[in-house]
Amino acid sequence: MTSRWCSLVALVVLASGCTATTGGKAGPAPSSVPHALTGPIIKRALIDGAGLAKMLNQPFQTAPKFSEFGGSDKLGSAWENAQSADCLGVVHMMQRGPYRSAPIQNTVSEMWDHNGTSVKVDNVDEGIVALRSAADANALFATFASQWRHCDGTTVTTPPVDVYGQNALSDVRVTDSVVAATVSMGSGPHSMLTTIPEARALGVRGNCLVEVMVSFVPTSYPGDEGTGDINTSAIDIAHAVLDKLSTLT
Repeated sequence: MTSRWCSLVALVVLASGCTATTGGKAGPAPSSVPHALTGPIIKRALIDGAGLAKMLNQPFQTAPKFSEFGGSDKLGSAWENAQSADCLGVVHMMQRGPYRSAPIQNTVSEMWDHNGTSVKVDNVDEGIVALRSAADANALFATFASQWRHCDGTTVTTPPVDVYGQNALSDVRVTDSVVAATVSMGSGPHSMLTTIPEARALGVRGNCLVEVMVSFVPTSYPGDEGTGDINTSAIDIAHAVLDKLSTLT
């Protein structure tokens, strides 16, 4: 890890602890955070279908079976036998492995699908992991940011390889308390499946980590509805969730 990257991560972690005060100015971390957010209230920070439609200029419908609230038991564990397992958390969000040692209080996740029309974005996944304190969240974010940086250029292999089991990671960057990456979900050399481009983002605010994944339609056409951008959409959604968390503290 270069000293430049270390400095950048440190600045991001310090900045992420700031919260809006009554006067509209940012206050220092961590003492300015009124209280840790836990319980069902964290669900209110997720962006709903109407909000996503406004941000991405295309309609969305909820995927009910992918909406979950609870504790660490709600985190995924299906790909723990992946090669390059240290990078699994970049490819698949809300995974048990990367969060294994974290003092998790609550988790919430939700998926929104496109409505069947010709659009740019296939689906959006959002999640929040509430930890014991802002210090815990900042420390874990710094760890994740470092891990994501080391995963830049890595291909994570998960079985079955021929069904979107080769996931190439690229363009890892940090911007304003959010680390982001691009994932190309591909298949083995004998597969006919088209590679799926995905945008990933992970941010921190108070005692909460926010995860976002935006999956794009593999083949796009000029007439497709929407303004989704693989370089910015996941980051923008993550910031929107972070801002809503600030209003709840």
